Amino acid sequence: MRTITFIDSAYPKAHQLEAFIWSGRLDEAGTLWFDLHLKSQYYYRSEGEEYIEEEEEEEGEDTVYDSWNSWQSKIVWDNYHQCTLSSSYWSDEEGICIGDEEHPFDFRELQDRVFTLDTLPLPADWTEEDAAFGIYLLGHDWCANHNLQFTALANGLYDIQWKGKIALAYGGFYEYLHDFEARITDATFDGFYFPTAWSLEEATDRFKKVLRSFEQYTFVDLNPKSHKREYKLALLTEVNRI
Repeated sequence: MRTITFIDSAYPKAHQLEAFIWSGRLDEAGTLWFDLHLKSQYYYRSEGEEYIEEEEEEEGEDTVYDSWNSWQSKIVWDNYHQCTLSSSYWSDEEGICIGDEEHPFDFRELQDRVFTLDTLPLPADWTEEDAAFGIYLLGHDWCANHNLQFTALANGLYDIQWKGKIALAYGGFYEYLHDFEARITDATFDGFYFPTAWSLEEATDRFKKVLRSFEQYTFVDLNPKSHKREYKLALLTEVNRI
């Protein structure tokens, strides 16, 4: 099951995911990150294949234009079609910081680990550029108060539970009034990416500083049929699975 649910929205049932990628990266500063990217199916599809759009009454003069009315209006939702929630789609400076040279990361310690990001209330000097994730929901909105838990399964895959809050900023509403929950079962880790300018020798030296048990990883050629060499660092368990 791979779904995202928008609690008490116009489409409150679980939305199946059209795409989901869990990857990582090592940046020039020596910081190791996780990236998550998901895209939902079209909103109306959560109602089932036989769904026929109901006529919705036009807004009257007394209708209040506020965040909750937008959140619960199918007309509004249908204007934006699908949700993208991602740390990598719009920026390479977002995501979940998981390690550096002073605090090397060990995949074995991921079991039942909980990450909290952009916890509310946000600092007074917080800006949209500081967000761990971007979201396109009813336009380019804001999300915060993320709570992510990774659970290792016996088959070597992971379950991910992700909760957070949404502010309908595109509509001019900046309070985080709305909740989402995503559940991803049997997730695979796509590997750690790194700057293409690095040689394998430089990448090896840099990863050894921020990863424990480096022998559990191997470099994978992303373009084996091309003369252009580009690699990622993958878990051996994932390579063997393929």
